[in-house]
Parts: sequence; structure tokens; C-alpha cells
Amino acid sequence: MKKNFLILATLGLILSGAHLNSQTKNTKSESVKYKKSWLIYGPKSSAKVKDLFFTKTGFKLPQTVGSINSIAGYTSFEPIEGAGNIYTWDFTNGFQISVISETGGKPGSSDLISLVSFNFGGLNSLELGNGIILHKSTLFGIQKIYANKLVKYKNSAAYKMNDGNIYVSFYFNTKNILTSLSISNYDLEI
Repeated sequence: MKKNFLILATLGLILSGAHLNSQTKNTKSESVKYKKSWLIYGPKSSAKVKDLFFTKTGFKLPQTVGSINSIAGYTSFEPIEGAGNIYTWDFTNGFQISVISETGGKPGSSDLISLVSFNFGGLNSLELGNGIILHKSTLFGIQKIYANKLVKYKNSAAYKMNDGNIYVSFYFNTKNILTSLSISNYDLEI
């Protein structure tokens, strides 16, 4: 129970903090232990994101931080006492990838990933994969793609689904436009 609470609190921190950081590049967190400069997101990076996280009809989760570092090295790192580490990749176009690693993992490329979150603070839309586009896909469109698989979180504009042993959460704004997506190897109970 304590682990679930810690994971949920950390996820909330990532989603709220990551969204703000992706919108204002000059925002710096005092708790961030390690911070590098912003990354360039282009066609090769986009293709690699699709290859790492999406299949033709589903989702997959890279096993280590090193798999995402194959796109570019992470821009920030923060240990979470008793709950692994948070790694963030901030791109100049406002796209952000954040991950939480498993408890007890050692910082670096071999740290195992348990959750990855995609956020985009840019003005336009950003395609992730499988027809999922941040700031463009609608709840209705996602429901069409994943018919009868989505379950609404209580008191929230978020939905989740189980894709085999991968859990996917879709976060929508008040206009039912997709603003964030997370993929994890455990069921989030928000």
C-alpha cells in the first residue's frame, strides 16, 4: 500500500512538474540533482521513440534507461528515496519524456524502467505512434482505436487500459484532447 501511494505521488509529481517544465524551458527545480542542456527532437528521434514504445497495434516498454539514452542522454536525474529514480529528457520543441525506474536501481544506463510518461508543452501537436497525437487526438478517437479497452479513472479526465502486461494511461484536458500518455509495467490506481 505504501509503495502504491509513493508511486502515485511520484507520478503526480512527474505529470504536473513535467508539464510545467516542458512549457517553460527556464524553469529549474531546486530538487533536481543533475541537469543538462535541452535536446533536439527531429525525424530520427521521433522514429526511435516510435520504435522503443509502440508496436503496430500496441505498446511496449524499454527495459532500461540506456534504451532511451540511445535517442539522446537524459537532461535531468533525481533520486526518489525508496522508490527508484526519475529521469527526464527535455527537447527544444517542448516534448518531454520522463521515467521512473524500479526501486533499488543504480543510476545510469542499466537502471530498469517501470513507468514512462510523454508530455508536450509545444503549441502544435506531436505524433507518438499508433495514431496517437498529443494535443490533437480526442477521447472519442482514442476510444475508436481501443474499442472496449478503456476504463475511466475515478473523478478524473484520465483513462487507462491493459495491453497485455503493459498498462497505458491517457490524460485528457477539459475539451477531451489528449495532453499526456504514460506506459507502465504496473496498474496505476488513480
